[in-house]
This record gives sequence, C-alpha cells and structure tokens, in this order.
Amino acid sequence: MIHVKKENNLIIIENGQLFSYALDNKSSWELGRPSKDNVPDIKLHSTTISRKHGKFQNMDGIWFYLDYKGKNGTVYNHRHLEAGLNGRIRPVMLDDGDTFVFGGGEEEIINCKTIWGMFVTKSFDDGWRVVDSKGYQKLKFISGEDSITMDSPKKGFVFEKETGIAIYMDDLTYLTGDVEVIGL
Repeated sequence: MIHVKKENNLIIIENGQLFSYALDNKSSWELGRPSKDNVPDIKLHSTTISRKHGKFQNMDGIWFYLDYKGKNGTVYNHRHLEAGLNGRIRPVMLDDGDTFVFGGGEEEIINCKTIWGMFVTKSFDDGWRVVDSKGYQKLKFISGEDSITMDSPKKGFVFEKETGIAIYMDDLTYLTGDVEVIGL
C-alpha cells in the first residue's frame, strides 16, 4: 500500500544523488555552497553555486523562493530569474511541481555542474528508487492504468501521478510511489 502525505518538500538532484528536504520542519532554508564561513541549510557543492545562492521561505503558510542573484543564477520553471525593481530580491510564490536549475546561467542547462530541484506538496513513505536508464531511445513511464511513452526525453522530465513520481535525468531515473519506467 502506498502512503502519500501532504507536506511541502524540496527534491534536489546533484551529481547523481537525490536529496529530499521536508520544508515544513523549518520556516526558512538557506541554499548555497558551504565554506568555512558559510553553512547553509541546503548544501550544494557545485562550483557554479554561490555561497549564498538563495532561500526557501514560508510566509504566512505560503512557500516562496528568494534568489540572491548569484553569479550563475537560477532558472525557475524554464525561465531565468531576474531581479526586481532596482535590483531588489523578488520572492517567487511556489506551486506543486515547480522546477529549478541552480547554477546554470541564463539557460536551462542540466549537466554535472548544475543542480536540479523540484518543489512538491507531498511525500511518499516508501522512499526513492534509482533505475539505470542509460542508452534507451524510448522510455515508457507507467502508473497503474496510465502510461506515456517518450522518445528521447529531456533531462529533468517529470512523470507525476497522485501515487508517484518519476524524474528522468538521462543515465538515471528516480522513482517513488506507484511509478515504473521501462526502456524500449
């Protein structure tokens, strides 16, 4: 039996590793590259990440992302985040399924130097599985009676159903809940 809990989470994939952060455990989460003088809540180790890259903040029960305009920027839902008026930090209200690419400049480039993230409003009790998806031209994502076949999906493709999520990252696909992937 699959148990889906309603809670706010941030999924981060960096260098082939998936990390999940239960955002509701704190009201504010600093994100950045750790150093001797900087210990962020969400530690990202790529050199394209600024020491103080951004922050996830709960304001009156609503989650926001505040980008600190680091050198290599943030792409949010396929668009580069820009500063507000006079260079001010402009909070972005988050919604279930919002995606991020941290440290990729103005383009949504997902590679070994960038970090991919997704804000979700649920968590799954059964944890995450990793499937080798290297070398397949087509992949079939399945959840119960629902399925979709993709020709050469892009890195960062998400197949999400009420009972599970699949995140395709080229060589690896991350799965949780009642979702499977088959290489064709």
